[in-house]
Amino acid sequence: MSLRTVARDDFTNARRSYAVLGVVGVFTALVALIVGMDSGHHPDFYRALLDVSFFLFLVFPIIVAPLAYLAIAGDRDGGAIKYVMGLPNTRAEYVFGKLVSRLGVALAAVLVGMLVALAIGFASYTNAPALDRFAKFTGLMLLFAFSFIGIYVGISAVTASRSRAMLGVFGAYFFLVPFWFGFLPVVGLPALVNTAADLLGVNVSSDTQSFIRSLSPATAYLFSTKIVYQGVHDTYPMIAQNFEGAYTSDELQAQFWFNALVMFVWGAGSMLVGYLSFRRSELG
Repeated sequence: MSLRTVARDDFTNARRSYAVLGVVGVFTALVALIVGMDSGHHPDFYRALLDVSFFLFLVFPIIVAPLAYLAIAGDRDGGAIKYVMGLPNTRAEYVFGKLVSRLGVALAAVLVGMLVALAIGFASYTNAPALDRFAKFTGLMLLFAFSFIGIYVGISAVTASRSRAMLGVFGAYFFLVPFWFGFLPVVGLPALVNTAADLLGVNVSSDTQSFIRSLSPATAYLFSTKIVYQGVHDTYPMIAQNFEGAYTSDELQAQFWFNALVMFVWGAGSMLVGYLSFRRSELG
């Protein structure tokens, strides 16, 4: 077997799963609902993409979790790993084949959802969707999917049971999304940073807090969507508020390449850690 064979067989098995159909259906339905509802309030399709991005920033990592958290831990917990590793393939081919397979399913879900959104955009909005902005948004969604699928499959490679994989994945979601962004006023990274600064007698500027937030793959995705609205930042107050007032334009977190790099490093780095752990694991 090779990486390609592992990925092909796993993709074939995964696409028959009700969980996969559920992920594709839920993602598509949520995106279609937001885009359809916004058509009655805004004439521009890209304004709806802003609402989609804020919603998916919070829920997309949860939606794709069922695709990845059992990728490897499920085989180990059920005993199938003994058969798989008895075939002529390396552990690297197995682990990264699983990544390719589960990422392929996630990317398919994103593409289906985005194509449905585009169809609604052409049918419902006064101003036809700008395809270049839509393509940028879709590309960012694909990178966002890679970051969290990489994190989840990496966690699956580290754990040996279904329950631990599930706890690890949802713990990662809580840490990287609500905790890191600071949705909870007391139990959140920004609050902890401010507390530490007060104890040290220093001040933490809003730009520094914004930079710390951008080191999460979820927030990096949110910040990176700024490229979708180039030239129209001041068209809608919500766009101007989120991309002109959050940080100055010369800050690192305002640069697209930096946010794209953060997402890539989280996905690739998690897979590397997961593989190194799996390579040393006893599978008997």
